[in-house]
Amino acid sequence: MNISITPRIIMFTFALLTGCASSPGRRIDQRAVAAGLERYKVDKAPLPSLIYIKRAADDVSAARPLLVFLEGDGLPWQGGRAPAMDPTTQDPVAMELLINSPGPSTYVTRPCYQEQSSDNCTPEYWTGARYSINVVESMVAAVREAQRRTRTNEIVLIGYSGGGVLAVLIAERLERVRTVVTLAANLDTDAWTKHHGYLPLSQSLNPTLSNLPHPWTEIHLQAGTDDVTPGATTTAYFKRFPKAQRRIIANYNHECCWVNDWEIFLRELPLGVAQ
Repeated sequence: MNISITPRIIMFTFALLTGCASSPGRRIDQRAVAAGLERYKVDKAPLPSLIYIKRAADDVSAARPLLVFLEGDGLPWQGGRAPAMDPTTQDPVAMELLINSPGPSTYVTRPCYQEQSSDNCTPEYWTGARYSINVVESMVAAVREAQRRTRTNEIVLIGYSGGGVLAVLIAERLERVRTVVTLAANLDTDAWTKHHGYLPLSQSLNPTLSNLPHPWTEIHLQAGTDDVTPGATTTAYFKRFPKAQRRIIANYNHECCWVNDWEIFLRELPLGVAQ
């Protein structure tokens, strides 16, 4: 497998800060540059992703876990009928969580998002196959590359919305996972699609149906007024994994107020980071 790396060099930074940032991916790039993040392309089969890295201020990373932030589904469909030309989120919640976290940490994009393309990138990978084994294995490779670059041993996976589904699926396929945290995640994808009357995600993995062990600590934060991923749609997941912790935040909805209150969660969750 080949790893194609795009380093954060002066010309790249200059282009982002002076050029047009009209697309969601370019706006995320611009936000990353402003926050001092490093950007790399991980081009492993079958699908390409980007990783953005925030390093520890003292560069003593091995003793700290790598915080891995995973974004939501973005905009898979146009008008609910046709696959989107660009599914990249216009509201990168997970990116903002990373920026407001101590290093070492990384933001791993969804494969084929943010204008990353290959011959294998087809709309299935942001619609019915958005949580497929090819997506998961590609993101596992990206996490390992971020881990190599930050020289970290343990991993903490933090996923927002659909990124929470991927956090669980990725954790099942990685070593040295310390904690999995999800925010407003649709942990039972079959129950979630049925609740909304969406097309079944027949090409995707459903964490609730997994037979793989969950030896790590897992904490799932759910919003009390979330009508996008209602807590009632995740009941089967907690029956399947009774050791998983479920915390309901009464006054939150799907979007509010994860970023605003992230500093509080950093202090309260067992993430192994120093403030």
